[in-house]
Amino acid sequence: MNLVIILPTYNERENIEILLDALHKKAKNIAHYTCYFLVVDDFSPDGTGKIIRAYQKTHKDTYLLEKKKEGLGKAILRGMEYAVDTLHADFILQMDCDLSHDPDRISAFIQELDSGADFVVGSRYIKGGSIPSNWGIHRKIFSVVGNAIVRFGLGYSHVHDWTGGFRAYAVKYYFKLKDQMEAYGGYVFQIAFLHKAIQMGAQVVEVPIHFTDRKFGHSKIAPAEYIKNVLLYVGMNGSFGKFLMVGGFGFVINAGLLVVFREWIGLPPTIANLIGAAAAIFSNFNLNNIWTFKDKKINSFGMYVAKLAQFYGTSLSGVVLIQTGTIALGMKLFGDSQYFIYFLVGTGLLLIWNYTVYSKVIWKKK
Repeated sequence: MNLVIILPTYNERENIEILLDALHKKAKNIAHYTCYFLVVDDFSPDGTGKIIRAYQKTHKDTYLLEKKKEGLGKAILRGMEYAVDTLHADFILQMDCDLSHDPDRISAFIQELDSGADFVVGSRYIKGGSIPSNWGIHRKIFSVVGNAIVRFGLGYSHVHDWTGGFRAYAVKYYFKLKDQMEAYGGYVFQIAFLHKAIQMGAQVVEVPIHFTDRKFGHSKIAPAEYIKNVLLYVGMNGSFGKFLMVGGFGFVINAGLLVVFREWIGLPPTIANLIGAAAAIFSNFNLNNIWTFKDKKINSFGMYVAKLAQFYGTSLSGVVLIQTGTIALGMKLFGDSQYFIYFLVGTGLLLIWNYTVYSKVIWKKK
């Protein structure tokens, strides 16, 4: 079988030859695979391509693809295409070229592929894995929280590391997803490809890796753009992200009616909140049914009525016990002048309750 190792590069002249030597040494111990090494370079101005061309003279199993810089995702996709069409890959392994990924861990990836895994992810966040101890606290938080948002936002918490670039997979997922993946050019490609493979039934296994900080060169990630794209992807593709957007619309309805019935009509805040919540719940049910949980959409009229009643029951119990209870407790302890602050706190607690009940009970898997 053919294993193609894709190495996307941009300005990695100090690292690429060291990595290739280590990979060739490791490949000698992989008896049942023919290994090819495919460097996908975006015309690095530091001369990375020139180094690879010189390296190819003594290493006929090393290949170079060069094209203008279009982002990591486009580079990986080009590499996949070449790996399949030209090198006839059965499996693809990809890794970073900055020496942050240890070639010695490739054996663990291959072992899982041989055991039947479709997709093997190198994970920094499971037992035995780690991130660099010399990272600043802000970078550690950025990494850990970012992965947590993706894990729970997309609803696949069993996978712990979504953003890493050390992974291996069967080429069938390239064939299934290549057209969809054209839309993702940057680092969010890693998240999207794994997410869509899971949706298609991929059996994912994680192996622990120690992530080492680069010694040469500079990171290519633009944090602000990366965060924006990750949040956008999760918001548009994950049930929790959609749930939050639906909830945001419901929040506007709830908050608006709360203010109207409290300030204009003079009802007590607790009663005004119940009226606003009832209207918001009806809106939320219908939007969640046709969008958030559309893969488990309730279609029959009888089931719709039954689930709507169940939705009202669970939602109102949360509103009464959690949201309105928080308002009442706040008023008792601190007075009613800050009732809207109590409302916000109660709403945050209510979100956790609602998503759990909606996904596990109302729209449970069939």
